[in-house]
Amino acid sequence: MYKPCSAKLLFPDAAWIWRQSREHDERDRRVQFRRSFELESAPESLELKITADSCYILWINGEYVNRGPARGFQRHWPFDRIEAAPFLRAGKNVIAVMVYQYGISNYSYAYENASGLLLSGQSGSINLGTGAAWKAREAPGYLRAVARASTQYGFQEFFDCRTGDDNWREINYDDADWRNIGRFEQRVAGSMPWHDFEERNIPLLTNNIVNPTGIVAIAKHRPVPDWRNNRNLCRIYYQEEISWQNASGNAQNVKFNPEVTGQVIDFGREVVGTVNFTVENAGAGEILGFMVCESLTGNSPDFPDKDRSVITSFAGRIILKDGVNRHELTMPWGFRYLVLFRRDPSDISVKVFVRQTVYPLEITGKFHASDENLNAIWKMSEHTQRCCMVDAYVDCPWRENAQWWGDALVQAKNTFKLSSDVRLFERGLRQIASQTAPNGLTYAMAPTCGHSCILPDYSAMWIITLYAHYWQTGTPAMWLELRDAADRIFSYFSEQTSGNGLLNFDDRYWLFLDWCPELFKNGAPTVYNLIYLWALQSALELAEVTGDGPRRHDYALRIEALKAAIAEKLYDRASKRLSDGITFQDEKADSCAPHTAALAIITGLFPEAHEQWLEEILLPLLRGNRTGMLLPSSYFMYYIFEAVKLKGRYRDVIGCIGRWWGEFAANDCSTTPENWLEKMETGSGSRCHAWSAHPLVNFSELILGVRQVAPGWKKIRFEPLMTQGRKAAGAAPTPHGPVEAEWDWTGPSPVKRILCPPGIELAEPENLA
Repeated sequence: MYKPCSAKLLFPDAAWIWRQSREHDERDRRVQFRRSFELESAPESLELKITADSCYILWINGEYVNRGPARGFQRHWPFDRIEAAPFLRAGKNVIAVMVYQYGISNYSYAYENASGLLLSGQSGSINLGTGAAWKAREAPGYLRAVARASTQYGFQEFFDCRTGDDNWREINYDDADWRNIGRFEQRVAGSMPWHDFEERNIPLLTNNIVNPTGIVAIAKHRPVPDWRNNRNLCRIYYQEEISWQNASGNAQNVKFNPEVTGQVIDFGREVVGTVNFTVENAGAGEILGFMVCESLTGNSPDFPDKDRSVITSFAGRIILKDGVNRHELTMPWGFRYLVLFRRDPSDISVKVFVRQTVYPLEITGKFHASDENLNAIWKMSEHTQRCCMVDAYVDCPWRENAQWWGDALVQAKNTFKLSSDVRLFERGLRQIASQTAPNGLTYAMAPTCGHSCILPDYSAMWIITLYAHYWQTGTPAMWLELRDAADRIFSYFSEQTSGNGLLNFDDRYWLFLDWCPELFKNGAPTVYNLIYLWALQSALELAEVTGDGPRRHDYALRIEALKAAIAEKLYDRASKRLSDGITFQDEKADSCAPHTAALAIITGLFPEAHEQWLEEILLPLLRGNRTGMLLPSSYFMYYIFEAVKLKGRYRDVIGCIGRWWGEFAANDCSTTPENWLEKMETGSGSRCHAWSAHPLVNFSELILGVRQVAPGWKKIRFEPLMTQGRKAAGAAPTPHGPVEAEWDWTGPSPVKRILCPPGIELAEPENLA
C-alpha cells in the first residue's frame, strides 16, 4: 500500500535528534535546533531531506522555507525533499528548525511516545545531517499548561516575548549558550517507531501572505478581575459578556487606546495558515489576547454557546516586552475573523497577517456566466475546496483538520472540476486503508485516535471512491493495490447480514448516513444497504476491468442476494414504495426519505418506480424551501442531485443550487457551510466544508455541459443547459488537458463551441429533456 524507502539510503549520515524533557512531558512541546556552517560559494543545488515527529518548521538564513511533514503513520513515516540552494549564500549559513510535538493523539496524528528531528544533506565535504554538530534548546517563551483549542486538534498558544523570541532563526543570532546534541540524544535512522520512510508524493504547501481587509467591530468593556490567571481564554470571554459596536478602520495597523478593549479583524474570506503578529509601543508585561472564528452574528463573533459543551476555543495570548514584539503561531488554523483583546489600559498598535498553508492546486477548471448569482456560488465553492485541501483532504480547516473519508467522494469530484491532480486523493486512499479495526472496517479518518469514529458506511464509501479514482484516471492501479482491504470490508458486511439478507446496524459503531436526525438508522436501514450495494457494484466493475474472475463471481452473487432481500423486505411493487428500513422486530418503516429514493436511482433499483419517486419525493424537495421532515443536509444533496441528473432533470438541479446556495452567498459566506444556515448552531458548525461545495460539479457538467462518459475522460458529451438571454464559458480539466466550452444565447438563437484536447472523443448528445 506504500513504497518503503531504506533509512540507510535516505539518511546515511544523519540521526534522529531530540532534547529530553526535564518534566518528562511531551504535550504541546517545542524544541529549537540550529546548524551553522560556512560555504565558499552558494551552491547551484543542494537537496535536504527532512522530517520530524510531530512536525517541523524550517528556516534557512532567517527565511521561512517549509512546514511538514505531511501527516502519516510512524511505521512508514513521510519525509520531504527541499531544494535549499535558493536560500544559501557564500559565507556563514544557518539552518534553523523548530519541532512541535503534540504529545497526544488527535484526529490527524497518532502519537507513539517518540519525538525527533531527522535531516540529511551534503554540501561538498560538509555533512549537514542531524547529529552532534547541531545545537538545540527547549523553545523559550511558550507556556504549555494551556487549554485544548479543540478536542480533535491542538492547543491554544501562549507566548511570552520577555523570555522567548523569534530572532533565533537569524544568521547572526548568538547561540553560544545552546547545547550541542549529545550522544544519548541521537537515534539511528530506521529506529522504531519510524521503521521505514515514504516519499511525500504531494507538493509542499503554499507560503503566500494574506493580509486582513478591515476592522468590523470594537468593544469597550470591563475585564473580569481574574483574567490574567485563567488559561482558557474562551472562559474569560464568556464571563465578560462583551457588547460589540460596528466599526471600520485600517486592519493593516490596528490601534488600541485605553478605552478600546477588543477589535474584530476581517480577512475578507476564510484563511488557512499561521497568524503572524507585530506589536509596537508595548510595555513589559502587557498582554495581547486573540481568538478566531468563522462567522459573525450581526457584529458579534460566533463562538460556541457558553451554556453548551465547547467544541472549539482557538485562542491564545502574547505577553509583551518593551518596544517591538514579533511572533508567528506554531500551528495553522482555519478562520475568517481574528478577534484581538487588550485588557491592559495602554496604547499599542498591532499588525497581523496569515501565512497561507494550503495545497498548491494548479487550477485549470473555469466557470463564468452572465448570472452573477451563479458566479458567486462557483467562487464560494472553489474557495471552499481550496481551503479544505492541505496535506490531506480535510472536512474543514477549522475545528479538527481531519481527513474524514465520507467527504472524499464529493471532495474528489469537486477537485476534478478545478484540476486533474489526483495525488492528494491517492494519498488519502492509501492512508484510510492503513488504519483499520481488526474486522477490516476502516476508520472514518486517518491517521487518528478517533476510535469512536469507525463508520461502516464510510468504509463502503471508501470502496466507491476506489471506483471514482478509476473513472477519473482510466487506470485500475489503485484498486489492484488496495483490493485486499476492500475484501476485508466486504467480509465484515457479510458477518453483519442477517437471515433476511439485509445488512444490519451494528451498535459498536457510529452509522452516520447523513446529518438528518429523523432518518431511519436502526435494524436494517435501507440507505445503509443501498450504500453497500453501490460499493458492491463499484467493486464488480473493477473486477471486470481487471479480469478478476473469482472476485467478479463473488461480487455478482452478493449483489443479486442483496437486491432480492431489498425487493422482498423493503419494496412494495404495487405501490412502488421503498421503505426506509426494517427493525430488528421485522417492522417496516412507514417513510421513504429522499436519501432512499436517490440512492435507489443511483444503484439502478426498481426503474419502474423512478418517475414516481421524482415527482412525489425528489422534485418537490428541490423546488421547495427546506421544510418538513427527512431533509437532506447540504452534503447529501450531492447524491440527490446525482439521482435527478440521471433522469435528465437538469434545470431542477441548477434551480435548487441557485436558490439554496445563493442563500449562502447572500449571507456573506465566503465558503460553503456544512449544513443549511437554519440548522447551524452558533459557533459549532463548520462554515467551510468541502462536502457542500459540489455546485462545482453541477455547473461544469450541466451549465457548461461537459460530461465525462468513459473512464479516463476518453469520451465526453457536450450538452450545455442553455437559457435564452444568458451565456456561459469555462473549462473542464481532464488528464488530457482542459476542455474549453462556451455558449451564448443573447442573440436570436443559441451559439455553442467546444474545443477538446487530443485523446478525447466527442460523443453524440442524448438530447435529454
